[in-house]
Amino acid sequence: MISARAENKGKGHFAETHAAAFLRRKGYSLLTRNYAYRGGELDIVAKSPEGKIVFVEVKSIWNKRNGRAESRVQGNKQFKLWRTACHYLHFNGGFEQACRFDVIAVDCSGEQFSIRHIPAAFEANQTIPQC
Repeated sequence: MISARAENKGKGHFAETHAAAFLRRKGYSLLTRNYAYRGGELDIVAKSPEGKIVFVEVKSIWNKRNGRAESRVQGNKQFKLWRTACHYLHFNGGFEQACRFDVIAVDCSGEQFSIRHIPAAFEANQTIPQC
């Protein structure tokens, strides 16, 4: 029997793989996946065709009961993403790089599989921490 946690991890990997392929088709360069720091994780770090560093949070839904996938990227989750992004920037070129936070919502709940890309889904307005 597969545990719920293992099943969710598999679903997350599936959604992230499709999101990464989606970004590559749109001209993004993938820099890393699953970058972790202090309880936060960046699903995908990419460079946009315009040269911006893009931190991408991938959310998926597998049934309609849970609402829209992108609605689950709220305050505490945004803070963890921001803190992890600061760590990434500190060790990969510095804070002067243009960057943004995107969300990719993968809907696997119906017969039609769909991907929605929300560029600049939220803005970070905290001060830069020490890494």
